[in-house]
Amino acid sequence: MRLHRPPTRQPVAAVAHRRRYRYVEMNLAPDPEATPYTVHATCLACGDQSPEPESSESITGQHQRAQRWCTSHAARDHPDGRHLRYTATVTLRWLVTPAEDIGPSASPQAG
Repeated sequence: MRLHRPPTRQPVAAVAHRRRYRYVEMNLAPDPEATPYTVHATCLACGDQSPEPESSESITGQHQRAQRWCTSHAARDHPDGRHLRYTATVTLRWLVTPAEDIGPSASPQAG
C-alpha cells in the first residue's frame, strides 16, 4: 500500500535586518505635567474607594486622609463590622528623559 504525501515546501530564506543599538544615559524624575503622587484606599469588601486626594496635599497627608477614610468607612458606613480589609494604592508619576536625541518619540499607547 502506498501512502500519499503532500509535497514538501522549500524553506523561505530569512531576511536579515541589521539594527544599530547604543547605550544612552537616561534621567528619571517626577513628571512635571502630571500630579506627582496620589494615595487611594479601597475597601476589599465592597470596592468603595477613598475620595480623590487634594493635589496640594503632601504624600503623608494623603496617606493619613486615606487611613481616616478606612476607619470612617468601617465604623460609620458599615457598623455591622464586615468592612475591615483595605488596600492602599500609591501612584507616583515619573518621566524618563534621554540625555541625547534617540529618534522619534514612541506613542503613549505603546507598551
